[in-house]
Amino acid sequence: MNTNVRLATDSDWQQILTIYKSYWDKYFENMTDEYRKILKYFKESFDKRNGYFNYWVYDNGEGEIYGWFSCLQVFNSPLRRDYTGEISVFIRQDKKYGIIAARILAKTIEDVSNTELTCLLANIVTKNIASQKLAKHFGFIKSDFTFINTPFYPEVNLWVKPLK
Repeated sequence: MNTNVRLATDSDWQQILTIYKSYWDKYFENMTDEYRKILKYFKESFDKRNGYFNYWVYDNGEGEIYGWFSCLQVFNSPLRRDYTGEISVFIRQDKKYGIIAARILAKTIEDVSNTELTCLLANIVTKNIASQKLAKHFGFIKSDFTFINTPFYPEVNLWVKPLK
């Protein structure tokens, strides 16, 4: 199998959405209006991908996507908007192998390292030890900032990766 990490294309949207929904459908089953709004924002972020604010996919070489990664703009201030990206990684539930997340992360960090971005941010659920280990491996530093009782997670830590 010839796997590939590449920038997402419009034709990847349905598979990306399916992976995303596999994580969230059950959580939002009683909040359909809220979920509909989140999915709308998700699609808007996908449609606005540009340059290093983008989506990458890990495919099996035959067009089947096993996971995806996004780097989204964090700030709207004209002085900071192009310098910080927030990342997310989602792997298909039936393909949850550390190697997939590691390969996507390695490729995308390589792609964004030679851009204007000065740092990446990641919000990692406190109980997600596997993601914390992966973040440390790729040079992310756990900040002292913790989001408590956010709408969708009980506790999330902010991780930062300086790029410059």
